[in-house]
Amino acid sequence: QDATFIITVNGTTKEMTRGSNKVEIDGMTINLKGTFNQDMTVEEAAKDTDPVTFERTTDSDKIVDAVKSMINDYNEMMAEIRSQYATMPPQSSGGTFKDYEPLTDEDRAGMSESAIERYEEKAKQGILFNDRNLSGLYNSMLNVFSLSGEDGQVLKNMGITVNFSTTDGSSSIQLDEKKLRSYLETNLDDVQDLFTRSVDGGAATNGIMQNMKNQLDRYAGIDGSVKGILVQQAGTPLRSATLLSNAWQKQMDSIGSEIERWQDKLTSQVDRYTSMFSRLEVLINQMNSQSSTLAGLMSGG
Repeated sequence: QDATFIITVNGTTKEMTRGSNKVEIDGMTINLKGTFNQDMTVEEAAKDTDPVTFERTTDSDKIVDAVKSMINDYNEMMAEIRSQYATMPPQSSGGTFKDYEPLTDEDRAGMSESAIERYEEKAKQGILFNDRNLSGLYNSMLNVFSLSGEDGQVLKNMGITVNFSTTDGSSSIQLDEKKLRSYLETNLDDVQDLFTRSVDGGAATNGIMQNMKNQLDRYAGIDGSVKGILVQQAGTPLRSATLLSNAWQKQMDSIGSEIERWQDKLTSQVDRYTSMFSRLEVLINQMNSQSSTLAGLMSGG
């Protein structure tokens, strides 16, 4: 027969019927194992103080997989951000930066496709070297896991630590899976709180995921009138309008206008000198003609 039970959720008591003993209520899956108080009405159930024992089990595999996936994605993202602002432009043997001018059509005509690809790859290397916005994003995202106090202790107990490389100065998040599984068995609520806590002001602080979202919105947010720092700098295909209105595009437009202005000046100067040399050529021809005439007169005399 169907499972019939009385439950109080968020202060409201009601009788419910389900076709299975496995019931999901307000995000919790409950397996009904037996019967009790079968003759109790809804009103009586609301006043009932007899204890009901719940046994909670944790799906550690699912949680561990989610944490591992998040850390892998985080480390991959951080490595990409750092490589963009920490990679130096190509250097000569003397230590100076090499200049890679844009290839002209003539240059390309004498190069293979692979050579062009290698040249352009070198030309782009280090183009964002020492970019302050990218380094700011990197440090902000790193601080998400640089916790102190009780939160720092919970993170440590979970087996999550920040690893600093003395080789290249990069940082990454390391996970001790064994520690995490052990901690989940007895401190699931602490883990959930540390990752999902979200507060509005006050002395409490946000959890890891909310802090991460706040930093990503600050640098890459595309909603609202004020876009993220990087979106303001370079735009994003996710909002086509930002590709036409951002700091770098404005600089390029300004440089383009300046180039056009100097091209107009150059054209004007070329026309001026062309006109002058044309007049000079006419005068030289006239002078040569007069010289020839004069020479003929002198010869005849």
